[in-house]
Amino acid sequence: MKAIITGGNRGIGLEITKKLLSKGFEVHVLSRSGVSAAMDGLTSWTADVSEYEQALQIVEKIGTPDVFINNAGMMNAKTASDYDGEAILHTLNMNLISAVRLSVHVAERMAGKGGGRIVSMGSIAGEIGHPDIWYGISKAGLMNAMRSLARTYGPRGVIANSVAPGPVETDMMKNIPQDRKERLKAATISQRFCLAEEVAETVSWLASDAPAFINGEVIDMNNGTNYR
Repeated sequence: MKAIITGGNRGIGLEITKKLLSKGFEVHVLSRSGVSAAMDGLTSWTADVSEYEQALQIVEKIGTPDVFINNAGMMNAKTASDYDGEAILHTLNMNLISAVRLSVHVAERMAGKGGGRIVSMGSIAGEIGHPDIWYGISKAGLMNAMRSLARTYGPRGVIANSVAPGPVETDMMKNIPQDRKERLKAATISQRFCLAEEVAETVSWLASDAPAFINGEVIDMNNGTNYR
């Protein structure tokens, strides 16, 4: 079984990489800086995932995967008025446009060989009025795209889902002001942030063992802060 993970070199992505390796997957990671530690079954590819054509060339070299994970992403912690045109386009290219285009490409190839699974890293930001407006827009669009892929390619065996965590204990949390972090933590049932390992466990389940009937879904992981 072959898996491709974008941004699988650190944080949540690295935990997903480790989890899929433990399940026996051949894992290919696309990232700008590469994976520092050598792990059996892992191949690291250098690519800027926000550049679609660059990432596509590597995906084509790897070949059609059984599992494709959209994990690469960025959050600027900017307010709506802080963004200029360049920052908007970079955020959308990284978090949404390239991810969706790669997913469509992979889904078409998966469908041609009988199916596969795509999991995208969404966010609670895509379900609420998030202060980082373009980050929220990008995540809402990505989760919607997975539903579109499920409807389009599901009849041909492709399963596409999203995971939508709230705040997770990663380096990205350093961009959030301390007072806001304390308010977010206090709103959870467990009075703590989600762990990267917990997100990875959920993603790997969707990528491997989850029932095929779970298709086009968004799995929330926010510990009671955003019940729907």
